[in-house]
Amino acid sequence: MPVVFSKNISENCIVTLWKIEEEVDFFLKYLHIKDENLEACSNATHPIKQLEWLASRTCVKYTVELLEHNYKGIEKDEHNNPYLSDIQGFVSLSHTSNYAVAIVSLNEEVGIDIEKISDKLSRVAHKFLSDSERLHAGDDLFKMCVYWCAKESLYKWYGKKNLSFKENIYIEPFEGKPKIVTGEIFIDGVLKTEHQLEVFYVEDYIVTAVF
Repeated sequence: MPVVFSKNISENCIVTLWKIEEEVDFFLKYLHIKDENLEACSNATHPIKQLEWLASRTCVKYTVELLEHNYKGIEKDEHNNPYLSDIQGFVSLSHTSNYAVAIVSLNEEVGIDIEKISDKLSRVAHKFLSDSERLHAGDDLFKMCVYWCAKESLYKWYGKKNLSFKENIYIEPFEGKPKIVTGEIFIDGVLKTEHQLEVFYVEDYIVTAVF
């Protein structure tokens, strides 16, 4: 199993990063899913998307079992947020073509995201960065990626729709390769909540986690 790392955030919270190197058959066996049921389970028809879906669920199962619980699958709530079947706990997951990442906590809400540093972020920066964040990021794709990941993680943590990355979620300025960034959620111009997010790096990918 190509687990890049599994980190205990606390006694009851673990983050796992998984590099996707296995074939589909490995994941099907690990998750006890029949090949003919894959399309229906994943709600995806493209093989790459199916593989990413399988890897992300495998990452969750592996993490749940590290916490000494049995994995019974993932369901979605009314806001399309994932939750663990038959387990009192919280989960967030993300995936790319090369990696899957998950955070599982038995006692607190969580959010996680993984993103590759790429120039596509510069094309949409005006949509998710506030004026001060754009000024701080400049043309730096690395900073844009940290901003995007942190905001996405906070969005998942919040768990409700109608949050604007640009208007409602703010990330405090940072320098270098931070291990921690501070994020805030504002509702109707009033500070709703503030969090410290952990930041992880692997190759040209960034992972942020809030818990």
